Amino acid sequence: MQCRGLSLAVLCLLGYTRAMLHGPNYCTHGDLMVKCIPVCPKICADFLYRQKCVPKKCERGCACPKGWLRLKHNQGRCITRKQCKRYIIE
Repeated sequence: MQCRGLSLAVLCLLGYTRAMLHGPNYCTHGDLMVKCIPVCPKICADFLYRQKCVPKKCERGCACPKGWLRLKHNQGRCITRKQCKRYIIE
């Protein structure tokens, strides 16, 4: 993440990401802005298992491109399924 200006640099040091600073119209980690974020985004560690998801209202936000997964958690970076295999113990 790049930090420019003193106030932005301080926020960066405190751990704020660009997405937090710029609001919901800015995506990071290879994400794409979508009209409806997935109810249960696929995460590398659990993409082989079916998840029970509770439907929620459609919200604009950031999501991984089709066929990609989150690395570790809902806000982690997006990786391909092929890359994901190295993180899974079978």
